[in-house]
Amino acid sequence: MSNELRNFLAISYDELEQLNLKAKEQRQNRVASHKIQEERIKYLTDEKRIKAVTVLFSDLEGRLHMLDYDKKFLIKSWDNLTFDGSITTKSFSSRAGTT
Repeated sequence: MSNELRNFLAISYDELEQLNLKAKEQRQNRVASHKIQEERIKYLTDEKRIKAVTVLFSDLEGRLHMLDYDKKFLIKSWDNLTFDGSITTKSFSSRAGTT
């Protein structure tokens, strides 16, 4: 079987550790959230080997949630997502007025 169809991003544990340490340093240095956001959206947009993104977060009761998104959907809708992964009704109403 040919691997030509499988052009997915695979990074080593060391590379992942470096990315995590960079993110930790940004938080410790209080880098503005919009700058971090721009950097991460640009990384997702530019990295063609990423096909999907898993988002993890905890709710107020401490339960861990995990949502899988298609990368293109996440990039297009990142500011309108709810905790269940759907798009908010606010985003539909605000978009309806602009089209």
